[in-house]
Amino acid sequence: MPAKSRTEELRTLIKTICDGDFEYESRESPKTNWNLYDNAQIMELADYLDNLRDLVDEADKRIKERTPPRKKGAGRPPTDPGDISKILLFQAYTESPNRIPEGFLYLFREKLGIHQHFSYKTIERGYDRKAVNEILDEIVKITNETVEGKETTYSFDGTGFSASNKENYAAKRQKQNSKKNHKKTKSECVGESHDCFPISNTASKMGFSYSVMGVGVQYKLISGMAISPDHSIGETTMFPEAFKQTLHCNPNLMNALGDGIYGCRWITDLVSTNHATPYFLPRSNVTFRSKGFVGWNDMLYSLWENPQEWLEHYHMRSISETVNSMVKCRFGAPLRKRLDSRKATETQLKNVAHNVRRIGYLEIMDGIIPHWSREGR
Repeated sequence: MPAKSRTEELRTLIKTICDGDFEYESRESPKTNWNLYDNAQIMELADYLDNLRDLVDEADKRIKERTPPRKKGAGRPPTDPGDISKILLFQAYTESPNRIPEGFLYLFREKLGIHQHFSYKTIERGYDRKAVNEILDEIVKITNETVEGKETTYSFDGTGFSASNKENYAAKRQKQNSKKNHKKTKSECVGESHDCFPISNTASKMGFSYSVMGVGVQYKLISGMAISPDHSIGETTMFPEAFKQTLHCNPNLMNALGDGIYGCRWITDLVSTNHATPYFLPRSNVTFRSKGFVGWNDMLYSLWENPQEWLEHYHMRSISETVNSMVKCRFGAPLRKRLDSRKATETQLKNVAHNVRRIGYLEIMDGIIPHWSREGR
């Protein structure tokens, strides 16, 4: 087939997919054992506390083993970052301000394995500690090790966490896309989204914290995240960091999924050069010209030759949107922090708390046994 005809055929196919006119054979919905789900909900808090304690201890242990010992300086030693990480993750679970978690220390100190009492100001300063962020990153890796070899497909998507009850990210995003699509010509696909994040109408300190996350489509664990308070950076700029963390969690990643925002040559090539197959819906004015990015041609030909099989993989990208909703439904309180660095840590805590909570559900519903050291079990 001539190259021009092949391009026109592919463009028509993409428009049909965007308009919802493609006759796609959807997969069967997975069955849920509701008895096990009820049990997981009953045990949620107990499992969260146990897994939180053991995960932080394991993460802290791994970090100390690979970090050369530092010479102690003058003055009082800093509060153990592991203890602070535990109370911050419990604070994220209860969605409470700093003073209330200090009170929780009296009740849950032994349960969480915290070695000392500290004030709410120490909890507040924990949002600025690099050692705490390092422990949170390590927890993401440890939780994903639980499904290593079982999870091979990851979906990527961006979202925003609001610092105000008056603004909703999803509504802002929908309004942004509708304004952009209104300016498009009829020949363009209305399913395409804007790369830049929507901006808040409120004061800058009450704005959004933006995040791009990688999510395992089978077990719904977050595998990587990039966080920024700057709406102008855009999802594509933040994608490499989230993808790199996902590769670090699972070097055997086979498929990477995402919506049309990621359907550009350099992202496609980034995925393919790391021995994974990209599934990003291209724009409606697509061409087969690779411009030096070999992975681009491979993805377009797989879509053009077998759209049904290609879409079976691609449509699993909605799992990342599902996880976004899971995080916001369970940890949906507005961000309390006003400094950008603390906003980023608070956003990271919500995502990591999702993984800790999710591990408890996977153990009961899927029989997946965590392999880290577990105290008293």
